[in-house]
Parts: sequence; C-alpha cells; structure tokens
Amino acid sequence: ARPNNLLSSKSNLEMTDAAAKSTPAMASSPTMSPIPATPPFTPKSSSILSKKHTVDVRVFLAIVCATMAISFSLGSMYGPVRTFGIYIPSLLARRGHGELDSVPSINRREGWTKLQQSPLNHQSDERTDADVVEGISHRRKPTEHIADLGSLIDKTNGPDYRPAGQHLLVDIRNIASSFLDSEEALSQAMVDVVRESELTLLSYHCHKLIPAGVSCVGVLLESHISFHTWPEEGVITLDLFTCGGKPLIPTIPIIERLFGIPREPGEGRGISKPEEDSLKVVTKWAHQLRGFRISNERVNHYLDDESDLAIWVATPLDHQVKSQVVSIETKYQRVDIWDILPEYATSSYYDMIAGPFPLGDPRYRNSGYISADRVLFLDGTIQSLNSTEPVYHEALVHPAMFAHKDPKRVAIVGGGEGATLREVLKHKTVDEAVMLEIDEMLVQISREHLPGLCDCSNQEGGTDVCFDDPRTQMKYTNAIEYFTDNFSIEEGKKGEEEKYDVIIVDALDPEDNVSFADDLYGGKFIDAMVSSLTEDGIIIIQVGTAPSLFDPPEDKGMYSSRDVLFKHLELRMNTMFVYEESRCGFLEPHSFVVGCKSNSCRNQWYAKSDVVDYEVYRRIVASKNEEPTLVHFDGSTQHGYKFTPKAWEDIYCRRDPVPAECMYRSLDLEKEIIGWEAGFEARTDEDGRTGIFTTRDIEEGSYVMAEELAASLFLSSDTHKNLVDSTTSMPGSNTIVIENFLDYTDKYGRESLTEGLGSRVVQVGPTILAKKVETKEEANTVRIATMLPTLPPYSPVFERNRRMFDVLVVASRDIMKGEEVIIFEG
Repeated sequence: ARPNNLLSSKSNLEMTDAAAKSTPAMASSPTMSPIPATPPFTPKSSSILSKKHTVDVRVFLAIVCATMAISFSLGSMYGPVRTFGIYIPSLLARRGHGELDSVPSINRREGWTKLQQSPLNHQSDERTDADVVEGISHRRKPTEHIADLGSLIDKTNGPDYRPAGQHLLVDIRNIASSFLDSEEALSQAMVDVVRESELTLLSYHCHKLIPAGVSCVGVLLESHISFHTWPEEGVITLDLFTCGGKPLIPTIPIIERLFGIPREPGEGRGISKPEEDSLKVVTKWAHQLRGFRISNERVNHYLDDESDLAIWVATPLDHQVKSQVVSIETKYQRVDIWDILPEYATSSYYDMIAGPFPLGDPRYRNSGYISADRVLFLDGTIQSLNSTEPVYHEALVHPAMFAHKDPKRVAIVGGGEGATLREVLKHKTVDEAVMLEIDEMLVQISREHLPGLCDCSNQEGGTDVCFDDPRTQMKYTNAIEYFTDNFSIEEGKKGEEEKYDVIIVDALDPEDNVSFADDLYGGKFIDAMVSSLTEDGIIIIQVGTAPSLFDPPEDKGMYSSRDVLFKHLELRMNTMFVYEESRCGFLEPHSFVVGCKSNSCRNQWYAKSDVVDYEVYRRIVASKNEEPTLVHFDGSTQHGYKFTPKAWEDIYCRRDPVPAECMYRSLDLEKEIIGWEAGFEARTDEDGRTGIFTTRDIEEGSYVMAEELAASLFLSSDTHKNLVDSTTSMPGSNTIVIENFLDYTDKYGRESLTEGLGSRVVQVGPTILAKKVETKEEANTVRIATMLPTLPPYSPVFERNRRMFDVLVVASRDIMKGEEVIIFEG
C-alpha cells in the first residue's frame, strides 16, 4: 500500500476529488494540481514573449522587499509567540529602566523542573514548566485531522522530564474490516483513547492507504501514539509511548473497547486458530519501561524489567490471556492479581477431568478448555500461582512441622493469602495457629479473589475459610514489633504471650531491596523469635531463590541479607538445614532454612521415608472428598530434602576464612585407598585377642579399609527402641534373634557423630576387630569426623558428607609393615 494523500486534509481531498474519480486504481496526490502541456517552441513565440514580458529590475526589487516586509509583519502578529505575562515586562519598560535582561531559559534537572530567569529589580520569581507551556501560543490551520490543544499539564503534579518512559504495544485481531478501513472512525477512536487516558494530544495525522488500510500517528505532550491497520485480515497494531509517570496498563481496556469492534460473519478473511471463534476479538499486549532511570527507581518500580510482574505478565506479548483481577495500593504494599495463560499452554489433568470430552481428547488443546493461572504479586514480586501454590506451601510448612514431635502452638509471619495457615491447620496436633499479618486489606482481598488459597472446607472438621477456624488467632500487627515487645534473648518471655513450638516466616525474599529488609533479617528480630521458641522449638524461613554453582560468596553478592540471616541463626540455633523445592511454579528453585533449638530434631529430619509416611498418616486430617490431603509432601519428598544441594556447599566454602571441613568435601585423589586384601590381616595374640595388622607400609593420609567401613549400618534411635520393645512383647524364643542383634549393635556400634541423637553406626566385616582407643596420641588411624571441629549448627559440607565423615578412617601418621591398626573414634 502507498499513501493516498500527503496531507489528508479535507480541503485537499476536495481539490483532488475529480482526479481521484477519473483514476480509480490509484488516487493522485492532493498536493499536485494538473499541469498544462507546454506549447511547441518557435522563434516567433520567443520574440513575442521577450517583448511583452520585459521587467524593470527596480520594480522587481521593490516588489520583493515589500513582500518580505508584509510577510515579516504577518508572522510577528500571528506566528508562535512566547508570553510570560507579569514575569517579564515589555521591552519598552525594560528600556525605560535602562536594563536589558537575558532571555529566560529552561534548565531541566532531575525531577520537576523550574524556569530559571535573571532577577528583575532584585526580585526573583520562579515558574514551572507548566507555566511556560501555557504561555506558548500555537498557530496552525484547523482541519479534521489536527487535534485541538487540550489541557496540558497538571501544575501540581507535573510530568517526569527525565529520559525515561513507558511503552505499550497492543495487537488486536478479528476486528471489523469496515472500521479498520475508515480513516474518520479510526482517528476518532485515537482521539477518544487519548482523552479517556487523560493524556494530551497536540496533533495527529492519518493516511488512507491503497488498496486498504490506515496509518495514523498522534503527537502527545507526553510523546506519541500510532497504529496501522489490515482491514482484510481484521488486524490493528498500536504503539503508545509516554514520558510521564502515569501508568499505561489501565489504558488497555480503553483501547480494547474503542478499537475492538468485532467483525461480522463473512467480513474479511480474518486470522484465527482452528476451532477458535473467528468473531471473537483477541487482544495481545506488552508493556515495558523505557529509557534511563536511576538504579533505585528501577529496582523499586513494580513494572521494572527485572520485576516478576514484568517478566510474568507485562513484557510477554504471546499470552492468550492477560486479565487484571486486582491492582491496588494498600497502606503497606501494592497488590496485583492477574489471570494469565501462555500462548502454548496445554490442558492439565484436572482441566480434562472437568471437561466434556474423554481424557486425552485432542479438543482439549483448544484454549477454551485450559484454565488460566491466577497469580498473586506483592510489590511486583510473585507470591504464588494457583496451579502450583500447594507445592510451595507444603514445602514451606510440613518439613518443619514433622521435624517437631508434637507441635501445638504455631506462629505464621506473613502469609496473608491464607495458604500457609491452611497447611498448618491440617495437623491434628495444632491447638493454636497465630497469624501475624500487618496488612488486613490483603487478607480481605484473598478472601474475595483467592478463595482457593484460604479454603479449609475439604478438611474434616474444618471451616469454609481458614481464617475463621476456631484454632486461628488473627493479629493484624507488625511481626517485628510483636516479637521484640514480648520476647528477648536476655529476658526470654517478657509479655503475656506464650512460647511457640514452630514459627513459619513467609514474609520477604532476601534479594528484595526494600526498606525494612534489614529489620526483618537483623539480629534483634531473629533473637526475639528464637527467644519465643520452646526448648525443642523450630523456625522455618523461606529464603528466596536458590543459589547457583557460580554465585560469589553471599556476603559479596545480591544475597547479603541472607548471609546476615544465616550467620545470626548459626549463633542462636543448635542445628540448621537448607533445602530446595523446584516445583513451586517459579522460574527458579526456591529455598528454605530450618533452625532447631535442640539437636533432637535431627532424628525426625533424617527419619526414613516410611517413618515420615506413617507420621503423615497419623497426624494429618482426612479430606472430605477422600482425595489425599497433601498434594506433594510425603516421606519420599522429605527424603529428597535431606540432601543439601551442591551449590549451598560451594557457596559455604567460599566464606572467608574457609571452614575447616571444606578440605574434606571429597576423597583426596592423591591419597591411596587401601582395602583389606591389599594391606591388612587378622592376628590373634597369646591372650586370645584378635586384632588387625598391616601387611605393608601405609603412608599418612591414606584411606584405611574404606570399602569395608562404607558397609556400616546406620540405626536410628526409633529403630533401636522398636527392636527393644519387640523383645518384651514377643513370646519365648521368637526374640532370640533380635536380642542377639541388639547385643551385636551394643558391642560393635557407636553413637553417630553426625546423625540424630541416639542414632548408631554399626560396623560389619573385619573392621570390628580393630583396636579402639580414647586418645589421638595412642592411635595411628582416625575417623574423618574426629579431625574436624565440633559439628557446627550450619554446615552444608557436614550434611552432604555426614556418613562419609562418620565411617571413613585415614592414617594419622605413617604406619610401618606389621603394626597393629589402632583407631581413635572420638
């Protein structure tokens, strides 16, 4: 297509109407008038012209000068004039005072700018840019295609003049072709969009194209709006850019309403997917912050390119559904809830179960049978997706709850959407759940727009809404003030509040750059929470995105707040565990830290999966629909949480100074591993005592009988107790085997140095014959665990390698051939 005209003004269109009708295939330019044919050149005509058109040069110059004078006068009278009213007196007045001030200039600085002008009579008057703009008189010829200059700037809240703005792209299809080919209707829709969006249209210009289509651009005081149409396909693409701080996303429904005129059956060929309603208007849009902002502005802006709201909703252009449910500023934070459906999303199992077709029917690929995800954002940070939030909240709550033997009183910090509370109330042991949420409006929003997150109706004995459960105590208060007012590390309990068995903190990601992060992860708050725990109390904190193998030390990177938190917890807790969950629905795995005041929680944490499954059966309430109450968490899930991911170990070993145990993260490949047959034998002395002796020289640091020691049994305290109980409950000789086994574990077993309290390591094979001593000086071999400092509260190295440290033995000095192997076990 090419332009039908160059100016598109009504007057020009009338001038060329006859020419356009005479050439229907292509309209000529309205700025071009018919040019008569040039007559043939003859000598006679030349002589005649030269006689009749001779011009006096003096007359010619006089006419030119007069024309210039008249033009200058008219330009001065009717051209653009900058007036400053009382602020700048007339030139005559200034001449009368003998003064000639410099011309005022606009000095644009960061933020709202002011007009800088020289003082007059020692008086200084400051004017804003709004005053300057209102003082500009515009001269232009009004036409149907030039907008009137509307109200310009709010003098109180002026526009942002920094080099930054917002960019909105909108694509709409299945629009009426007659509308998309009407220059008048489209230009009016553009004007209406600008007015309803409270923007300022200075002028606009439209072109009718051949054979069809329209292109328009509007000049805004804030920047511009433009679009192009394809009538036959029923498509329009629109571009809106503004330099002010006014949000553009609220403009999208206005654009959809004014431009989304649905096509009629048979009108144009349209563009639609198979089995899609070809008459349904489809809108896709994307929003981005543009230009250059100071770093703090970008980080704190809820639509910054790095914010979750921008990544998940605003920036992608290919979503089938992007529907805003809630966007509101509460007293404490911004709350955004969106329904989103990516372009290539597929039906879930639950979509198919709820649908009208058999499971797996290809018609479920149609977006009409795919549920959109409802997503919650707080200050631009994603909190949950309704499709995956059960995984996240089960991972947050249940590992800590099952690490405690009998949690009765539980505190929840944050979690205003109610899902954390929902999971806590699934435990039969819980008598009281105290929810500390500062934002009461968030709770009300959750009740109305996120009912699934706070739904306890499917729990036996539960209420419809978890907030209404009689065990729930809602406290709309600042959690930091609550704990510091009622508990302290020096005094313990200060107020009337009772202590808690479990505290669950779901308040903030450590990487979030907010003003209260230092308070939330600072020592005073952590001390108060630790003081509020019972003797075997447990605290669980979600600690944001999991680290990668390539991250710098956390105190040197973006997770410095997490580093402060961890190091303070290490001072107050006896045991800490870190684990990750990758199925929360977020773009990266999420991480959690558990802190225990007592080492006894290691027994529950490292319990076998069948033990955890039994506890789930015993402690979790049944569901009314007979479906499993827990969607994701079970014994096998907990088994996976036992193994700290490698990245945490790497980050830990990048601390300065490097922790001692980091030297033993893996076997030293330069040291020899000497098995039983390669270097040892059993001998019995005259007293009948059998020991292990070397058959070769062994160098210091070599691994001694590693394969045989790696076959050791680990016996939990619960297993040992059950075996003892069996000997008293079973009749007669049926207990002989169990009693013999218990005798064996007592004789050749020892308490684990890294597992839970009461856990035992039982040696099997020839290593049971080795002599054990209680001092390092007497020994020539030692267990790795005894070479290291006492097990620290937090050490991913210990947790990942605990069994290797517990069983492997190395030569503590050079051992000569024929020497007896003597082990220091610690």
